Amino acid sequence: MVNKKLIVVFLSLFLYQHSNSNVLYEKDKLIITEIDVRAYQQLYKNSYNLEINNANSIRDLVLINNVIQHLEINNPGFIDKIDTEISMRYGQSSLKEDSTRNFLRFSRIRDEFIINYFQNKLNLNEVKNIFSQLDSLDLPISIDNCLIIKEVLNLNNNEEFIESFLNNLKKNTQEFEVTINKIKFKVCINETTYKNIEKLIVEYIQLKTAEEFETFVYEKTKN
Repeated sequence: MVNKKLIVVFLSLFLYQHSNSNVLYEKDKLIITEIDVRAYQQLYKNSYNLEINNANSIRDLVLINNVIQHLEINNPGFIDKIDTEISMRYGQSSLKEDSTRNFLRFSRIRDEFIINYFQNKLNLNEVKNIFSQLDSLDLPISIDNCLIIKEVLNLNNNEEFIESFLNNLKKNTQEFEVTINKIKFKVCINETTYKNIEKLIVEYIQLKTAEEFETFVYEKTKN
């Protein structure tokens, strides 16, 4: 997720330095400056926790520009919907600068592929496989809504729990259950553990949808 505070810093950087920045790319009315690249690299690192070099940053910025330009012409309603969501999440100021706005738009478009796969394609066997790759998943269980912990169990291969987790994830609820010796227990998952498991599933879906998304991008970048 892109950090809201970081967006404000980038906007200030553009306002005061962009006009004096070195031009690194210029073609078909698209100009990419050193500031554009630096800002993109910081946004990229903040979003994906990865470094990206100048050449790949410029390539991405060109692709992003072409995709957004195509959608602005051919599907303006979709872009308006995305802009409304960005404004609600990061504030209206996040839409003022082209590079930041388009990065957020592109990230939101990428999310659409992830959401679609999650809602319509992700199945129990896939999630079981994700969980099975964990060395362990030690979680407390309780019969009184987690007020008193009965014991801690490794549930990374427990199909009932995995199915419960997937169902809750899709419903946006957190009523995780497991049956031990014919007794139904609540599985107590704190926010950190929940987010870590959720992140594993999102990363898996990102890999599963990467080819489809790349095809979508390159179909929009034929200039």
